[in-house]
This record gives sequence, C-alpha cells and structure tokens, in this order.
Amino acid sequence: MTSATQPLRIAVVGGRRGFAYIRTARALSGDIEVTAVCDPDPARLERWQGELKTYPDFAQLLEDPDVDAVCIATPVSMHARQTIAALEAGKHVLSEVPAASSLDECRDVVAAVERSQLTYMMAENYCFMEPILQVQQMVEDGLFGDLVHASGSYIHDCRTLFFTESGDLTWRGQLHRQRLANQYPTHSLGPVCRWLGINRSDFFDTTATWHSRSAATAHFARQHLPDRAAYAASEFWANADTVSTCIRTEQGVLVDLRVDWASARPQQVTRFELQGTRASFCWPDGPSPKPEPLIWIEGRSPTKDDGVATEWEPLSKYREEFQHPLWRQFGDRAGQAGHGGGDFFVLKEFAEAVREGRAPLIDVYDAATWSSITPLSAESIAGGNVPVKVPRFRSRIP
Repeated sequence: MTSATQPLRIAVVGGRRGFAYIRTARALSGDIEVTAVCDPDPARLERWQGELKTYPDFAQLLEDPDVDAVCIATPVSMHARQTIAALEAGKHVLSEVPAASSLDECRDVVAAVERSQLTYMMAENYCFMEPILQVQQMVEDGLFGDLVHASGSYIHDCRTLFFTESGDLTWRGQLHRQRLANQYPTHSLGPVCRWLGINRSDFFDTTATWHSRSAATAHFARQHLPDRAAYAASEFWANADTVSTCIRTEQGVLVDLRVDWASARPQQVTRFELQGTRASFCWPDGPSPKPEPLIWIEGRSPTKDDGVATEWEPLSKYREEFQHPLWRQFGDRAGQAGHGGGDFFVLKEFAEAVREGRAPLIDVYDAATWSSITPLSAESIAGGNVPVKVPRFRSRIP
C-alpha cells in the first residue's frame, strides 16, 4: 500500500469517463500514479496497451498488489457492488456519482467502509468549482447569516447518450426506461449540502418529489431512430423529462432540486441559489459562456434606505477577499482540469485523505445521503408525491 512518500497507485475502472481521470492524474504527478485500467471493451483497453496494465476482468484487477486504490467510473448500477468488492480486497475507493442505486446499497456501502476502515470518497466534482467554494467560504465566514433556502438544477440533454450507434439502449437509456425517479441528484445536491453542513451541523428530514410527463425522448426517437418504433412511444420511457425534488432539513432549511436529462437544450445547464438572512447568491443559466455568478450582501451591496436590496453584484468582486484556500493555492493547476477544476481537486483530496488516514471532504455518509435521494424520490412518486423520511446513515456526529 502507499506510503507518505510514494504516489497513490490507482486503477481506473470504466474506460469512457475513466480516461478523464487518467489525464487529470498526470497533472498531480507525485501525488497519484495511474498504474492500470479495467474495462470489458477490448477497444478501450487497446488504447492503453504498453502504457498501463490492462484488465478486462474486475476481479482479476483486485488481485494486483501494485494497485492501492480503484477509481470506479462504470455504469451507475455497478458502483455499489464494485465498491464493496474493492474494499473487501483491501483497496481504497473513489467512486463516480451516484454511489448507489437503492437504500439497501447505500447501507451496504457504508457498512463496508466501516468494516474495512479504508478511505472511500465519492467523486462529486461540482463541490470543488471555484464559485461554489467561494460561496462556501462566505457561508463559513458568516456573511449569509441564517440559511433558509437553497436550490440546484442539473439540466443536460443526454438523449444521444441513451443509445448506441446501432440503436440499442445504453445503461443511461436503460435507467431512463426502467424507473421514474430523480435519477441523477448529486451534481445539484452536493454543493448545497456542503453549504448547509448536511451530516455535520444539520440533517435532511423529509423529501417529496414531483415529475412532468415523458415526451422529449420519444420525440427524439421519432426523429432520429425511425426503425425503433418502441422508442417512439412515450409510455416506453418510465422516467419523466423533468423531476423536481423538495427536501426539508431538521433545522427548517428548504432545498429544491431539478434534474432534467431529456429536454432539448443548446448546452448543459447548472443553476444554483442560496438564501440567507443577510446574503443571497444566484448562479443563473444562460448562453455560453455561462453568466457571472451573482451575490447580494447586507451592508455591502446596493440597498435602499429602508433596507431593501436593490442590485446584484458579481461574485468576482469579492473573489480576492473570500477566495477559497484551495483555489488560492492550486487554481492555476486546477483550471486545466475538467468540470471547472473539480476533477483536479477530487483526485487531490482523495490522495491526501488516503495518505493522511482521514475521512475525505466527501465521505461515505455524504455519498449515501446524497445518493439516497434517487430511491426516496421513486418511493415518493409511487405513493402519490408523498413526503418520505430521509434516513440517517451516520451513526454519530463527527
């Protein structure tokens, strides 16, 4: 296993998304060394022949003593069981999002991490984007006062990713067909949870989910897959175009999430808001390049004599004063990585947590809580959009 002076030797499992980790790891030379790649597709393995160890079989990879940790970037349905197998084999785990697909899987992953005492982190890269971390710094410095509301939206037309070139369903297409739920909550939820201190100073209490009709994917299929008549029926697709989830925390903060990966949009949209008694943050969507994040701060931003806020300010105005230490120190290197620098900080944090023997910033309890929204949303919808209780996966306060 890795020592304090050796780079963390990782294997990437899952070629399509996993190759991005290989590129990012090379920007962290000295901290992480990619030694192997695992994928059942020979074409993806061929790309790395002679450069990395290649494994078509996951179980065989886990027997490699030169692998300290695995980065799991496989289809969502495989994340939990591969995580557990890796931990049982003595490997640290960095898992793509979400961490699990069911409440039982969430509990099983938590139990496996607790048994193994190894490092587990979920690779939620949105939490490490520069504006997100700047807002987190401002929250920690007290500028927002008492928090009352937060929201996150992930709107990304993924319909071309639902189908293979031959017209068969990919794993994403299977998900969209099989279950009506908020299927991909963590990009919207992760930053919000970090701002609110979920699993630290506050906890989720109840959640309920609503959904639109299903129309966009069938429309896409009629236009682009004329030989696949089944896909052209809205009834074929169990999941809706848009799903909205509402969560209330134990301290009374309201969280709104919207996930839509079927509607036609010119570009991927992420939108975040945070409301406190003394400040308000808004990162709106819009045409590329994405609009400037906005902030209003009591006592600093334009205000009428009666105290009513009158004008947003660019978040960048306060960048020098409240830039997060991670971006202040490593911003130049991180800016070259994917997801707004998030990929860089995910790998850096994981490697440091392993080396220092501590819990990472996004630990297994966060992974289970954030991922649980998918099965809980399905339960809420099946019951007629009823509120359901959010379980606690952490047995004690850190």
